[in-house]
Amino acid sequence: MLRKKQDSNEFEIINILEMAKIVYSDGKMDIFKAIQISDNGVYTGRIINNKFVNGGFIPKNSIKHIFSNGKKIFSKKIDNW
Repeated sequence: MLRKKQDSNEFEIINILEMAKIVYSDGKMDIFKAIQISDNGVYTGRIINNKFVNGGFIPKNSIKHIFSNGKKIFSKKIDNW
């Protein structure tokens, strides 16, 4: 079934934490340039040309703590397909 494309002037707000330190459940630690927190876990990556480029994923049950110094807010255009 085909969906009709709607007017694509809708935007989603994305919160990105910069220079984030993630402490895992087993006590190990990693530092990432940028992360995006979702319901299922954390997307890791970096910011290039004011866009978040996804580089990996860490499941929620593997994370004990998240520490960050900075926060950026981006808006992403929503595809209505």
